[in-house]
Amino acid sequence: MNKLNDFYKELGLRIKHYRKQAGMTLEQIGELIGVGKSTVRKYENGMIKISHDRLEKISSVLGIDVALLYGESVSSEVVDVPLYGNISCGGGNVIFEERETYVTSPKSWVNHGLFFYLTAKGDSMVGAKIHEGDLLLIQRQEEVENGEIAAVAIDNECVLKRVYRDNGSFTLVSENPNYKPIHFNPNTDSNIKIIGKLKKAITQF
Repeated sequence: MNKLNDFYKELGLRIKHYRKQAGMTLEQIGELIGVGKSTVRKYENGMIKISHDRLEKISSVLGIDVALLYGESVSSEVVDVPLYGNISCGGGNVIFEERETYVTSPKSWVNHGLFFYLTAKGDSMVGAKIHEGDLLLIQRQEEVENGEIAAVAIDNECVLKRVYRDNGSFTLVSENPNYKPIHFNPNTDSNIKIIGKLKKAITQF
């Protein structure tokens, strides 16, 4: 079983645990969050993915902090992390633009360093289970290890790719064979900069 399946099965077990603790039925949960009984059962059995927004609705209905459904301990240990709509790089400087909102997240996710969220666009990283609309938790840092997934600012856009370094230059590689690798030399391509490492991808529907 892969890690993704393990994650959703464990998530489902926690949903079931807190639902029973609240004395609620599958039907009651479904009615309150706007889905059918069978969908709630699939959530609890880890058969289908569940978005962060849906988890927040379930936690609200159950009267618990959403962090508990993620398996985190809670003592008001949550923080608001900014979600940016655009990040650009001009003259070697990274500019954070269009902060859209904040995403409430378990504090344990962002204990060390500076973090922010981006929204995934396109299908270039589907091989890494990252899809259009997913929330991407990024830790700000200018260096990543070979093969790690990073957010990279290129001119007026931000892309998510695997980064491979070679003699000072680096290559950005997608997780989709339909996209060719992109090669850059930081000495000549000034409007490109690694801005952070991907820490989590949260499915959105």
